Amino acid sequence: MSLRRILFALACLLLPCVLAALALAAMLFARQGGIEPFRIPHGDRAVATDATTIARGEYLARIGNCRACHTARGGAPFAGGRTFSTGIGTVYSTNITPDPARGIGDWSADEFAHVMRHGVSRRGALYPVFPYAHFANVADADLDAILAYLRTQPASASTPPPNRLEPPADSRRALVGWRMLHYRPEATRIDPNDRGRYLVDGLGHCAMCHSARGERGSLPPEGHFAGGRIPGIGWYAPPLDRVQLERYSEQQLADYLRTGTSAHGSAYGPMAEVVYASLRALTPGDALAIARHLKQVEPAPLRATVGSEANDDAGSPGAQVYAHACADCHGKDGEGKPGAYPPLQGSVAATAPDATNAVRLVLYGGMPVTTAGAPRPHSMPPFVQRLDASEIAAVVNHLRRRWGARDSRLTAQDVESMQGIVVD
Repeated sequence: MSLRRILFALACLLLPCVLAALALAAMLFARQGGIEPFRIPHGDRAVATDATTIARGEYLARIGNCRACHTARGGAPFAGGRTFSTGIGTVYSTNITPDPARGIGDWSADEFAHVMRHGVSRRGALYPVFPYAHFANVADADLDAILAYLRTQPASASTPPPNRLEPPADSRRALVGWRMLHYRPEATRIDPNDRGRYLVDGLGHCAMCHSARGERGSLPPEGHFAGGRIPGIGWYAPPLDRVQLERYSEQQLADYLRTGTSAHGSAYGPMAEVVYASLRALTPGDALAIARHLKQVEPAPLRATVGSEANDDAGSPGAQVYAHACADCHGKDGEGKPGAYPPLQGSVAATAPDATNAVRLVLYGGMPVTTAGAPRPHSMPPFVQRLDASEIAAVVNHLRRRWGARDSRLTAQDVESMQGIVVD
């Protein structure tokens, strides 16, 4: 027998032992922290079913964006099947309707709370696409209200497709090792009376998009709200801290969360979806509490520095493209038009360390979300058929140099690599 075959046989024999050791070590570590995430509770604690509790649960489920994440395009609400692309494959959301066989119809309140807080269900550990680290901060009464609301929804027997992940991530046992390396539960929960932080770091799970990722898709503390590219969908989420949000007053930011538009710009891409599916339902008081909290967040260590040196002259190729393709709406000096077209000075597209958003908006345009506060938003037209890749690179370089102080050096090849991205 060759040495290669011997080594392969040994690896096959040792792998179950290694996985078992990882599972045991993870459970011991969890117990030392006072929790037992891999033990599924089976209590029969009652959940209130009065109209007030159900209405509160509906509101909280909106803030948590439960319907958007657990509904496939064209599918039954909460029946799962929405795709989430990651660097290691695709994860499909689960069915959380009251169906007893395919959904959560026979789950107890204790089991529901356990899954929400620890990311462990009857099937084993859940992939961190599900933001259990944030939901761990949600109070018992709020989790019960969400469950009460979900129990009122139509049951669906829909079965989401199986996840399509690369090995070893396709084995849920491997998640035990991932947790040991990258996940440490908080010792204490956030005080619900600290309303802004409770919503932002709890049900709102804002850090899932707006934080810098670490190894193997982890969310290290030093990257909290530092901004980063959202895995799998080709958009950049800016930092959420006092520096990024300095130009907003608390009320302006609160209004932006509920309407998706402001004097400083509008929500596009995934943020537009979040506003429509979730944030527009915020009460004025909750929106203001969130805004107040975010404007006090200190910049994280992994936050990219703000540009301060680059500029672009009026005779550059990008400036010439801007003059005939962009200036009519955004203004000769990027000042925009109040109530219609956003300014470019200080915009995320101009200032972000990642040029993804700017390129995508020029390529494919964008439509701000329609809300009660912005019933007739102005859309951004696509230029993918009007400008070639070199022109798009030039104009994006121009706007980022002139109004974002970024030393942008995009090439036509960079733009071409961003074309054809499909977002679910």
